[in-house]
Order: sequence, then C-alpha cells, then structure tokens
Amino acid sequence: MAGIDPASSRVLVTGATGMVGAWLREGLRPRWRHLRLLVRKPVPDLAPNEEIAMGQVDDRAAVVRAMQGVDAVVHLAAAAYRIDLETLFRSNARGVFDVFEAARLGGVQRIVFASSNHAFGAWPITERVTPAHLARPDSLYGVFKVMAEAMLQYYLDRHGIRSVSIRIGTCRALPIDQRSLATWLSPRDMVEMFERALLHRDPGALVVNGYSANTRLKTYDPNWDFLGYTPRDNAEEHIGMLRAKGIDVDGPWELPEHGGGMARGPEWPPGV
Repeated sequence: MAGIDPASSRVLVTGATGMVGAWLREGLRPRWRHLRLLVRKPVPDLAPNEEIAMGQVDDRAAVVRAMQGVDAVVHLAAAAYRIDLETLFRSNARGVFDVFEAARLGGVQRIVFASSNHAFGAWPITERVTPAHLARPDSLYGVFKVMAEAMLQYYLDRHGIRSVSIRIGTCRALPIDQRSLATWLSPRDMVEMFERALLHRDPGALVVNGYSANTRLKTYDPNWDFLGYTPRDNAEEHIGMLRAKGIDVDGPWELPEHGGGMARGPEWPPGV
C-alpha cells in the first residue's frame, strides 16, 4: 500500500480555521506542499502552499468540489456539544457522511478523523480504557463520533479507504483543570499524531486515543507504537500554573467518568 507523500499528495483540511485547525496548519506547513482548506470565508494568513475551497460540510456540492484531486482528508469540522439537535445532526452526522462519501467518490486514499474521548466518556474513570473497549458515548455528540468511526471501518472493508480516528482529549495550549492533567493533548503532540496518521503506510481503520504523555493518564493505548506516535509533552509540567490559579489538582479525582461533566451534565443548552 503506497503511503501519502508530503511532497506530492494534496491534503484537504476541513475545519481549518478553528483552534485545532490553525495549530495543525502551522505544524504541517513546513513539510506538506499541497494543503487545501475547506472554509466558509477567506483566510487572511494563507501560506504559499495552501489553497482555499469555499464551502462547509453541510453543503454536499461544495464538499464534492473540494475533494477533486485530493489524496487525503483531515476531517476536523464539527458542531460543538451542547447545541441543538438539528445543528448537531446536520454537521456531525449528515456532514460526516457527505465528507466520507465525497472522499470515496473522489478517489481519496486516507481519512484522518477528529473523533473524541466522549466516544468512551461513559466508562468509569477507574477503567483503563483502550481503543479495543466497547464504545460508551456520554452524549449524542459522542454517539455521532462513534458512528463516524464505524463508518470508517465500513469504508475500509467495502472501499479500501485507510483511516485513523483520533479520540482527542483536551486539546488546548495548556491544561485547564484537574481532568486535563489526564486528558491534555498539546498542540505539538496533536500535530505529531495527525502527521503520523497521514504518513502511516497502512493503518487499516485505526482508532487511537489522542493524549500527550501525561503522568496522570487514565487510559492505555497500545496503538501508539503501531502508529509511530511518541508524545513529548506532559500536563504535569504545568501543575504549578494550575495551583497558582487556585485549581484543586491535589485532591481526590473529582469526576467519576472519563467524559467528565459531559457524562452527567445536561444534553442541551438551557431553553433548547
């Protein structure tokens, strides 16, 4: 199985103007010569090796156009949790299908999907969850992530499209609370993981947990070695910063499930 080549392969990135998308673009620019960005509006900081495809994931025709001549897709675009059901479904269910199906029609070889640890968020925090565990989503947001992972297994079995689903934890510049001391994924490690997912010769339909090398990890991922992912950052290095903000990082673990507040909090915003 031929791999994706940074020098010649064209990679489409959806959700390219979001926080994770901006970090990913910055990380990929030095090596990847052909980045295409699916965006709703013009991008002011476009690099010479980036091109624009106007549209969004709930516009199937725009997605099909954007997929022309593409070798790999990084699918980041998604509606956030705690939003109304129609918006969530249109982006995170129907939009996911349209992206994956357009990729098939366009002859795409590789899909890297931004899944979420909310795909297993209902598991008790005492369970050291691996990608081999049964999915236990903690919300409809998590349900649609599980659905997308299952769809990618289908696209491998039926159409031979290789993929990696990355169950992203807390991807922030710095950890923000006690939970993120376990779930933090630094921007640097995030770029490394997505690049490994693009470059792997034959990942099948791989699912991996998207964390940094945190001392307080509550999960285990034997697939990191297979992917060639070696995280370099550790949330524990920032514990002093959290203490200085008055955040309790030394007491008992305050959240009983992997999904944190998502597992027991309200599904919808107030009034929806």
